[in-house]
Amino acid sequence: MIFQLNPAEEIQFLLYITIFIIGIQLAIYLLYRFLKIKIERLPLNKSIVLFGSLLIIIGDLLSLISILYILDSIETFNLSGYLYYLSFISIILLIFGLIFTLIGLYVFPSFYGFKWEGNILKFFIINQNNNFCLYSHDFSQIESEVKSKDYEKLFSVGIIGIDSILSAITNTRGEKINKIKQADSLILLEYGSGNLSQIIYALVVKKDLKSNKNFLKAIKKQFESFYRELLSKLDTLKGSEEQIFGSFDIIIEDLIH
Repeated sequence: MIFQLNPAEEIQFLLYITIFIIGIQLAIYLLYRFLKIKIERLPLNKSIVLFGSLLIIIGDLLSLISILYILDSIETFNLSGYLYYLSFISIILLIFGLIFTLIGLYVFPSFYGFKWEGNILKFFIINQNNNFCLYSHDFSQIESEVKSKDYEKLFSVGIIGIDSILSAITNTRGEKINKIKQADSLILLEYGSGNLSQIIYALVVKKDLKSNKNFLKAIKKQFESFYRELLSKLDTLKGSEEQIFGSFDIIIEDLIH
């Protein structure tokens, strides 16, 4: 060693150097992920990311203070009796900082890497009981101010028809299909939870990405949570579905920005 350290101090020095380097690497890695998410305009929980980052910074600072003390660069404080505890505190802070930051970057968006622009085309929510489209959203932003109800009707009938045919072929009437392959696109399907099983959530995409499925599940969760009371009495809403569920546009926009 360059500095005059006894064997115990050398071990402590190496421990803190290791903790400090790991902390710096974590900070750089998480900063890279954060910038990538911001560039791609993906959702994230900023408060949890900031809290996790703060824990990592504090853990690194404690490690740095310990290193400087061992090297006799800090003479103001007597930390000899606390170095053992500082090592544990530093490690704990780094671990919890990493956990909180990863939760903010990955769990809350839950679809990291979600490149929706140019990949996700359309979204439909369909009532299987009457083949009616409860809600639709056009991600491709085709220049049409008026939604094509004929297209929505045709689309919903087509999905349910394919579902019935495949169920009959496989002799598994209760089994639900999860995707339908088309010429230049793919239809991902999710079904309503519990007593809302008659509802189909259909997402039309270009590429079969895991993030698309996560996004579809997130939409389903939000829709059923927001409209649960109304969905339990769909039969009484005939003719007013578009007016009632049209406000879901706000939640869709919030999910993708």
